[in-house]
Amino acid sequence: MTEYFERVHEGLPITDMEIIDLHAHLGPYFNMHIPLCDADSMVHMMDMVGIDKTVISANPGISVDLVLGNTMTIDAIRSHRGRLYGACIVNGNYPELSIEELDRCFSVEKDMLLIKIHPVLAKCKMDDRRMRSIYEYASARKLFILVHVWLDNDPYGSQEQFVNMAREYPEVNWIMGHSGGPYGTPHGIDLAGNIPNIFFDLTLSMCPARQVEYLVKTVGADRVLFGTDNPFIDPRPQIGRLFLAEISNEDRMKIVGGNARKYFRFD
Repeated sequence: MTEYFERVHEGLPITDMEIIDLHAHLGPYFNMHIPLCDADSMVHMMDMVGIDKTVISANPGISVDLVLGNTMTIDAIRSHRGRLYGACIVNGNYPELSIEELDRCFSVEKDMLLIKIHPVLAKCKMDDRRMRSIYEYASARKLFILVHVWLDNDPYGSQEQFVNMAREYPEVNWIMGHSGGPYGTPHGIDLAGNIPNIFFDLTLSMCPARQVEYLVKTVGADRVLFGTDNPFIDPRPQIGRLFLAEISNEDRMKIVGGNARKYFRFD
């Protein structure tokens, strides 16, 4: 039992560690209703659970209109400065426009921190030749790319494709979104455990028991990042499973915010 057991079960916010959510969204989605998906509601939820900062990518950008999504993200950052940060969405079906969006987002907004790719929604494979200019852009600037990775049978963003791109572009820091899917973590670690520019995030709707302990034991806390998928998913269970995990508080602090602080500038 961890020292957070009582607080988690009473539903009280965690206030003695900085919590940085590196994987969240914003706004409506094309095929499901998401209640309370606006920026004000998300920040209210962050306050309820003790999340200090959140990196968002707007849902319209990953599904129907990357320019609209990135603009929504910029507007949300500016309306909640110091709480919301951005992930610039790109889409391999629009390689020139994606580069223009990268230039726009990173030049006009200092709190745009990383790049977001959702291969299966874009219907563009990670290893598609049209993605190359995006990877070269990230490589030249040593940026992080967060990728929606979902098991081996995803024809657009499988764990194998993700690992191949990470090997090909070692200057990029790659975040394996969802650690490869609800039961994909062991295979993801088999493939990527010894590749230092790959990080694993905890964002999941179906969470395997003791996944946090497993990741810390196999790849180490330095390569595990905290995420919630808020507002797709209520962030409270993600907070609970991390703060109830049987790991040291030193490792917990790295995962929940220390690693993010190490690699990103949060003014």
